[in-house]
Amino acid sequence: MTLNEVLNNIPIVEIVLENPFTFRKYPSNGAIFAILDTGFEGFALIPEDVFRDLEFHQLSLHQRDLILPDGSKVQSSGVYGKVTVPELGISRDGFIETAKGIDEVVLGVSFAKGMRIVLDYCLSRLSVELC
Repeated sequence: MTLNEVLNNIPIVEIVLENPFTFRKYPSNGAIFAILDTGFEGFALIPEDVFRDLEFHQLSLHQRDLILPDGSKVQSSGVYGKVTVPELGISRDGFIETAKGIDEVVLGVSFAKGMRIVLDYCLSRLSVELC
């Protein structure tokens, strides 16, 4: 299934984030774009304001160190939550984290496990299907 075109050479996927403990969703209606980044080994990295909107900050947080593409380190805080890809009809649970300075939603390798992902820069298309 083709999900989205590649936007400015960046593969994006429309998703919905959910806190399964409070049933809060972000966005409350519709979906948001997330960058699919195979250089990020985690599940999902989100901005601090989205993390608070989902009320994740009220749960028992786990800390970990992230190494950014420029080699700098930042400490993240996170909990387990849910990411849904409406176009695929799938939901996945995983570690959703945030850190200072994060201003976009990023999905990583942990999220992509069990998926066939084809990135076609010639046609500016991203295809994702379950294995």
